Amino acid sequence: MHNSNRYCLLLGSLFITILLGGMYFCSETLGTEFDDRLKGQWPQWRGPNGLGVSTEKNLPKVWNTESQNIRWKIRIPGKGFSSPVVSKGKVILTTAYESSKLVISQRIVSMAGLGLAVAFVIAAAVNFYIKWRPRTQKKFTPVKRSLIERFNLPFIWITSFSFVFVELVATIRPRYFELAFGRFDFLVSSLGGYHSNLLSMDKGAPAAIWLTSGGIALLGLAASIGWLRAQSIWTLLGAATVFLFAPLLVIFTPLDQWKLEIDLNKRIIFTLPGMLLASWHILNCFKIQFRKKGGLRNKPTFTPRGIIVAPWYIIKRIEARWRLKNIWRFGNKSALVFVLPLIGLSVLVFVPPNFMQTQLGIERVVVCVDMNSGNLLWQQPVFIKPAERKHNENTYATPTPAVDGMHIIVNFGLGIACLDFDGNILWRKTDKHYFENSRYGAVSSPLLIDDMALVVQECEWNSKQATWIAAFEKRTGRRRWNINPMNIYGCYTTPLLYRDGAHIQLIIASRENMASYDIESGELLWTQEIPIQNMVASMARSEEFLCIAGGTYGPKATIMMRLNGKGKDTKVDVIWQSSRHAPGCSSPVIYDHKLFVVTDTGIMTCYDAPSGKVLWNHRLKGRHLSSLVAADGRVYACNTKALTTVIAADSEFRVLAENDLQGRCYASPAIADGCIFIRTENHLYCIEKEGR
Repeated sequence: MHNSNRYCLLLGSLFITILLGGMYFCSETLGTEFDDRLKGQWPQWRGPNGLGVSTEKNLPKVWNTESQNIRWKIRIPGKGFSSPVVSKGKVILTTAYESSKLVISQRIVSMAGLGLAVAFVIAAAVNFYIKWRPRTQKKFTPVKRSLIERFNLPFIWITSFSFVFVELVATIRPRYFELAFGRFDFLVSSLGGYHSNLLSMDKGAPAAIWLTSGGIALLGLAASIGWLRAQSIWTLLGAATVFLFAPLLVIFTPLDQWKLEIDLNKRIIFTLPGMLLASWHILNCFKIQFRKKGGLRNKPTFTPRGIIVAPWYIIKRIEARWRLKNIWRFGNKSALVFVLPLIGLSVLVFVPPNFMQTQLGIERVVVCVDMNSGNLLWQQPVFIKPAERKHNENTYATPTPAVDGMHIIVNFGLGIACLDFDGNILWRKTDKHYFENSRYGAVSSPLLIDDMALVVQECEWNSKQATWIAAFEKRTGRRRWNINPMNIYGCYTTPLLYRDGAHIQLIIASRENMASYDIESGELLWTQEIPIQNMVASMARSEEFLCIAGGTYGPKATIMMRLNGKGKDTKVDVIWQSSRHAPGCSSPVIYDHKLFVVTDTGIMTCYDAPSGKVLWNHRLKGRHLSSLVAADGRVYACNTKALTTVIAADSEFRVLAENDLQGRCYASPAIADGCIFIRTENHLYCIEKEGR
């Protein structure tokens, strides 16, 4: 009896094991989207399996800055666009801010600049008082002045104070410089123009720093000349200095953040204000006035012939004579109190940002917040390196971390690292060729699968370094394999993991093609051509359906595919595709057999996923760069001004709520444990339905 019970128990266990194994195999073959072990977590970019979909219920629909449904709010130091991830009651995200050495250097420059500016203003006030105070001495008959001399004094004062104002904004508050002056781009467009990305003091844009600070410095040097004695050799030498540095500024301009050479006309435009001002001082060396007599015998009349000869009449009356008298005379020595501060400001605005601060570091930091209380648990600097080239709308901390409850994998482009949940750095790996090849900055987020961390570093189209894909042991950092695929380049998207039974594929969408690799060996499994360039949006998947939608430059498209087979035998069948209203940066989401996409300009489209039928199309408010997420029968779309539109995931368009957090937002929302986590430019919000 004892043996029979044992046999029955053994057979029963075997039957249950086979049944569960079959169920697991079937679910894995279809590509199950959710794992019960990840319930209540958001462990990587776009959540469980990177699909942007959560099984959470009873989520908040309405929230606002008046604390409605806001569980907590915490200020995040620095700046970053990485999305939050949630695991084991902790919220992890990355940020970047200036290192202490860089902050100290900037403070010294700001204080010195402010001191020089104050000295100049005080000297100007004293000069004004002395010059314009009432005089009791006998007045002499005023000497007739030339045309230039009549406007000299107001011209010098206006240009000098304008330079001091611009210099202070660029040095003390560089982030406001582009906001204040970038809007004047249209004023010079007729002269060849320059894009607003060049009118910037962003540390990741060497060409912008060089041209902006150089143009301001030339203006300052030219303004300082005006306080010297006019019609002297010192004025001529000062003007010659401006004209000497202008070509050097043009010749040695570095590449822009896209690693392209700036057009000559765009470089020259930055030198024009300083050279025009220096030319004014050279004109002071000439006595220019109108003759009382001379020119044409008869004045021009308002006839066709008179209008034609009018310019010649004016030119004939102009008299210009070179002033040679006392050319070596320096003039009033007190003018140095104006000249020296202006020269000092010119040096401060140009030299430190280009030759000193560029070698100081930006700290790339991992931040951990307690999910229940919103308290900052720890922040750990991982890399302290100089700023690399990046896109104006990118940051030094854009890729989203990947976590598994014990390990945190972060990618900052210049290197990857692994930390534990107490903030201790377990290992780090650097990419020594990243700085010289960075163009837009890092975007692709790492992935964790089993005991491996997968990282993709895509190259630029003109990069000397090829794209590399690597698998690291998450505990030790040992590199298991590394490949350099030649068909993956020029795109900025996070790959997708796809399980085809017992094996897992790493699918990457790139420029005009998508490719799949075996995660155990890095072997290329299959490729598929796609009519899309410059991919930024991530892929979406539901069971065997795979959607690729995007394109920020060149052709755009939304493509729905079906994956059949396993490994190298996988077949990719295109079910439907559309080039209308394809997204740019925002990743699509497949939810309840519907595909939702939103363009950068806010046009949202809902498709029937299997057939491609457009169910509805509607414009949302604002610009949309954050990726879509879906849960609890809703789709959440957050625009760049932190306005989240909550839309019903139905075949008819219905806006359930519009929630404004009043700030910039580029990160995508995270959903975990009944809460929605939204990161704005300066804060992290935990939003929870009232009554939970």
